[in-house]
Amino acid sequence: MDTKGRIANPTTLIVISMVLGVGAGIVGGSTLVEVQFIGDIFFRLIQMCIVPFVMCTIMEAVGGLTARDLSGFGLKGIVWFAVSSILASVFGIVSTLIFQPGAGLAGSALVEGASSATGATSTTWQSTLTDFFGSNIVASMQSGAMVPCIVFALALGLALSGWRQTHAGDCVVYDFVVQLGHLLLNIIRAVMKIAPIGIFCYVAAMVGNLGTEILVPLIRYLLVLGGTVGAFLVLWIVVVCLRCKLSPVMLVRKMWRMSAMAIGTISSAVTLPIEMDDAKRRIGLREDIADLILPLGMPLNSNGASIHLAVTALTIAQIYGMTFSGFDYVYLAVICTMLSLANAVAPGAALVSLTMIVPQLGLPLASVGIFAGLEYPVGAIRTILNVDSDVYCALMVAADYEDGIDRAVFDDKR
Repeated sequence: MDTKGRIANPTTLIVISMVLGVGAGIVGGSTLVEVQFIGDIFFRLIQMCIVPFVMCTIMEAVGGLTARDLSGFGLKGIVWFAVSSILASVFGIVSTLIFQPGAGLAGSALVEGASSATGATSTTWQSTLTDFFGSNIVASMQSGAMVPCIVFALALGLALSGWRQTHAGDCVVYDFVVQLGHLLLNIIRAVMKIAPIGIFCYVAAMVGNLGTEILVPLIRYLLVLGGTVGAFLVLWIVVVCLRCKLSPVMLVRKMWRMSAMAIGTISSAVTLPIEMDDAKRRIGLREDIADLILPLGMPLNSNGASIHLAVTALTIAQIYGMTFSGFDYVYLAVICTMLSLANAVAPGAALVSLTMIVPQLGLPLASVGIFAGLEYPVGAIRTILNVDSDVYCALMVAADYEDGIDRAVFDDKR
């Protein structure tokens, strides 16, 4: 859970409820399928707010951009955010396709039950691109089509930003969007209080119906997710050090404190003060670049969330024997990148993230219950990349300026 803001902590109870659900499913068997409707109600309560909440979050983040953000090194930072997030999604997709963490359930009741309703899909790049744009925003919201809704939110957010810049920051619509987003977040927080009950019922029903075989892919999933994030971090370090002419060993050492804080708190917002202090005082990042790029990266740059969404979605598809092809992966990469903009501010972000993306791909919502119990390890894995990638993007921007990085500070000579 990377809240990038206020920390809510249903994590312990969710983990306990998952363990109890597994035990109850093993003992009670298929009779516990009868309690799944409680889990269905819980996820519907979350889903009823997801589309407007995501749209409000994106409109607030984009609409809050200033002329300074959209020019100079602010614009360069945004470009690096976009490039790194889409590459993270692609990296997660490729890694999951190679290592197949969700494979191995062929012939199980789970796969057999899903195969009649789902199968391979095939689309063209023209239809994939066309589907990004909805002709009616109300219809898109009603059908739960996230990508057209996000495209609309981005467009309106840019319009709000332009309006605020020409009206001294005053905009009634922007204020309404911000307040509506906060109200929806309060509803999600309230619903998350009953998350342990919903998760228990879902897990108990699934394990009771399918047995412990459903738990096997989870260990492989964590290994693939952790390995993918680790490999992406290494690639980031190599690219940054080559472009900025820095020592990778020194860079890792100087970023260790913020990385440890990210893992321990699973919150980018809590880590931000230390991140900014270390970026300026230990790495030597120019102060004005750090003061703009790092806070801007909180809502706009979540490489870890992009990888998490991509790996999890494909793992669930592999568990259920579903396959994608062609430009389906382009759609997956884009939607993972877009949803990474909005998932981080919600309590129980990993759970909310899955609730957003699973229905978009035609995957069974029941799978979310199993993965929800991995809240802390998943949160720790993705938050370290969310935090570190903000610094890497800032360094890539600073490399364009002669005084962007104070070499004496980085080399411990000052």
